[in-house]
Amino acid sequence: MIAPEYEDLRKSASDFMWRELEPMAADIDKSRKVPRELLWPKFQQHGFFGLVIPKEYGGLGLSHEQYVWFEKEWAKLQGGIRVILHVHNLTAELVTECGREEQKRELLPRIAKGDLSVSFALTERFAGTGRDVKTEAKRKGDKYILKGEKHLITNSDFAQLFNVVCRTGDGWSNLLVDRDTPGFVRKDTPETMGCNGGHHYILEFNDCEVPAENILGTEGKGLDDSIRAMRVSRIHIAANALGVCERCLELSLKRAKERVTFGRLIAERQAVQSYLAEMATDTYCLRVVVLDAARTVDETGEPGVSADLCKLFAIDAVRRVTDTAMLIHGGAGYTREFPIERMYRDCRLNWVEEGTPTIHKFEAARRLLRGELSGDSSYTF
Repeated sequence: MIAPEYEDLRKSASDFMWRELEPMAADIDKSRKVPRELLWPKFQQHGFFGLVIPKEYGGLGLSHEQYVWFEKEWAKLQGGIRVILHVHNLTAELVTECGREEQKRELLPRIAKGDLSVSFALTERFAGTGRDVKTEAKRKGDKYILKGEKHLITNSDFAQLFNVVCRTGDGWSNLLVDRDTPGFVRKDTPETMGCNGGHHYILEFNDCEVPAENILGTEGKGLDDSIRAMRVSRIHIAANALGVCERCLELSLKRAKERVTFGRLIAERQAVQSYLAEMATDTYCLRVVVLDAARTVDETGEPGVSADLCKLFAIDAVRRVTDTAMLIHGGAGYTREFPIERMYRDCRLNWVEEGTPTIHKFEAARRLLRGELSGDSSYTF
């Protein structure tokens, strides 16, 4: 999207988010319900469901550098809304990148409009998110018989189409499974500590019959495709952390200029000034690495090692910033009087989204040892 058009889109989206979504954030967090009947038409109006989908398929066709702004801003508002839109767009990008042309023409216009809600089903209770995936689909004529279980799958309370990563023959494939498929059972999980309003279900597949044509892209290559999508999405998780950092810094600056202890504003105290400078440093550095990692994908077509490094830094940065914001707000920051308490809980999901820090470290080290860094235009030594 060209710069003037993109800036108009951002301004319209920002006005909507802060005028209409932000006042609802505390109630959504308390009720654990996102009012979809009210918000979906407005999300459609602002293009939130089709941001990463190319224009020829009905989307807005944003670059990754342009898209991370939206992930950042959603995270400033309310974690449940952020989670819902994040997973929808992650799955939309997977269909865009890996779908056969007939699949893209059939599915993407509906996904872009929000008429077709989609979810991404990879994680399992007793497996990681790689080659130990146990859910299996066996070919039988023109159908697959799908059997297995997925765990903590976001948007399962309303999504109509699920991308299920499963074993097929000697490889792993992405299989699109309709919500109404016989034998497909969804079970809610215990409440989470944050991101309320976004729900994560257990999915059971009891010999589900799925048309063979529902393989997304090429049979046997689904795991590689899904892992690539998740590595790109690590940049988006880092953008979520950046949004929390930016808002925590903004709120902490405001609080420091208002709160008085022993007859002085706390903004005048050297310790608090040090806190604020440290928060600003983390926020600034995280902004730089998020934009750099997103540009790498746009320029090279691949996430590169920067995606893993980006999320690793984001986890530490947002932890430090939210911890410090709580200290600046004092005891009141531990109450729901300020959004700090909610964002403190919400951002902890970033630790495990799209893999844990141990996975990112392993992946980054593996790529570094085989010399990938030297081929990344984002770095010079």
